Amino acid sequence: MKQRYKKKAMIGIPLGLSLFLGGFVMPFLHIFPRSVALALLALVAVVCGLVLYVWGCLSLAEAKGYSTALVLTVFLGVLFPVVVLLALPDKNKHHRRHPNRP
Repeated sequence: MKQRYKKKAMIGIPLGLSLFLGGFVMPFLHIFPRSVALALLALVAVVCGLVLYVWGCLSLAEAKGYSTALVLTVFLGVLFPVVVLLALPDKNKHHRRHPNRP
């Protein structure tokens, strides 16, 4: 697995999912008064979360050596690309670091 892409994936996927889910939950919380500003904030959180999540999935596909077109399966379900990418074997095994190499 390519390490630089793996780091991007480990940032984008959890952060994106958190923002995405938080944006859906935010209107149901009674912490803030219901208003247009809250709806707009929730919409921004959902969109930013989805963008970060897709970026993380693209990085995971690159890290494992697969085509980034695999991420288009996000239309089948939000968690579908991550599940597929984590289930597929790593094609970039030769990119792993060896302890003797710098």
